[in-house]
Amino acid sequence: MRKLKFFTLSAAVFIVFSLPACGLSSNETPSVLEVPEDVFPDGGQVPQDFHPDDSLDLDVGTTVHPVYFLLDSQIIEVKRRLRSPVFLEAPLNNLLIGPSPIEAATGLESAIPEGTEIVNVQVSRNNIVTIHLNANFFALEGAQRIRATAQLVFTGLGLVTDAQGVLFLLDGVAQQLPDSRGIIAEKASDGFVQPLTEDDCAPLRAQSKIS
Repeated sequence: MRKLKFFTLSAAVFIVFSLPACGLSSNETPSVLEVPEDVFPDGGQVPQDFHPDDSLDLDVGTTVHPVYFLLDSQIIEVKRRLRSPVFLEAPLNNLLIGPSPIEAATGLESAIPEGTEIVNVQVSRNNIVTIHLNANFFALEGAQRIRATAQLVFTGLGLVTDAQGVLFLLDGVAQQLPDSRGIIAEKASDGFVQPLTEDDCAPLRAQSKIS
C-alpha cells in the first residue's frame, strides 16, 4: 500500500504587483504594521529530522489537496487526502482541524485560532478565491495574524487551477489583511481591496523540499 508523500517547498523574493480590476492605483501609500523579529524563520530551512505524518492510506474515492501548517515559523505544505466529491471549502475546513497527532509531535502547528469557521468559499471569473470567515479569525493580531493569513492564502490558492489571489470577507465585506512583511495596502479609489498572492506570503515559506 502506498503511503502519503508530501511537501513542495520554495522560497521567493517578495514581488509587488497588481491584478487587473482588483488592485491599487500607483499613487496609493501602503500602511505598515510593526512585524515582530521572530516572524521570519532563520535561514528558511526545514530541519533534517522532520518527518511528516505518512499514516494516511491512498484510498479509492479520494483526492489529494494541499493545506499549509507551520514548522519553526515556516509555512509547510501538507498533502491531505479527502474523500470525493471534494467541495471548495473542504481543504480549508481540513486546515482548521489542525495537524494530526503524529504531525504535531514532529513540530507542525497552526496559527489559526480555535473557533475560526469557513462561512463560504467562492471563485470569481478572474480566478480570485474569496474566503468568507467568521469574526473569530479577524480578532488576531501581530505575528499570529500574519502567519494565520499566510496559511489560508496558500491553502486557498490550491483550491483551483491558476488561482490569481485570495480575498477575505467578514459579513460580506472585504477585509484588509497583512502580507508576510506586515504591510496592509490601502483600498483603491474604486473601493477594491487587493487580493493576497503567493508572492505576498513567500517570505514565510521554507526553502527545502521534503518527500
